[in-house]
Amino acid sequence: MVKTEGKKFFLLASADESKKKRLRGWIQERMPEAVIYTASDYMEALIKIKNAPPQLLVTDYELGKGRVGQILDTIFSDEASKMVVIAMGGQARTDRERDGVTLGRLLFVDQLSTLEEWTQVLGKVEHAFKSEAQQYAVRNLKAGDILIQEGDTSKQIYIVKKGLLRATRRDGTGAPRLLGEIGEGEFVGEMAYFNEEARMATVSAVVDSELVEIQPAVFEKVIYQRPSWAKTLFSTLAKRLKGK
Repeated sequence: MVKTEGKKFFLLASADESKKKRLRGWIQERMPEAVIYTASDYMEALIKIKNAPPQLLVTDYELGKGRVGQILDTIFSDEASKMVVIAMGGQARTDRERDGVTLGRLLFVDQLSTLEEWTQVLGKVEHAFKSEAQQYAVRNLKAGDILIQEGDTSKQIYIVKKGLLRATRRDGTGAPRLLGEIGEGEFVGEMAYFNEEARMATVSAVVDSELVEIQPAVFEKVIYQRPSWAKTLFSTLAKRLKGK
């Protein structure tokens, strides 16, 4: 199996040679060091996926000698796979494909006709070239530092790795009212993500604290990859609901 670490690997799957040539040119313009494979039908694409798995597969949804849906099923049933797919000319037809869309691993697009369209699409799937560690970062707070300000429109989600935080909300007089404390192993900021609303509380550090910061664009994907974090999320949400 070809090692892809540190490189950008593409597989272009289409029976249309002019389309593959056009896509190759666009990729090389943006990423001259990219490694680009091509396939003309289902079987050739499947063999290359198994022997030299790309980070990004760009494929026609209708592909000769088989349905791309079968390839997608193979990719998304493999829990170790991190491959991202751009499928041209189709739409999600199965639960597994819909899950792939939700997790940011599958993007359906119309036929790509211009460099501008390709650039926009590529921007939506650039996480394909980032390692899991690049999808989140460590955030350190000193006692008294504010992590989240009530009314902010930021959507980052955090896990308290070490320390203690306090959440407050202003009452009718403008005075801060204590909502509760957030300890080690709990999520912070997840409600703004799920509700798609502004921050409902101000969160600050009670003591020096260390947090894991997750970007909203990859939140569901990271949770999917880390079952222990999913368990932590459910525990946090249960505590929030119980406290209401």
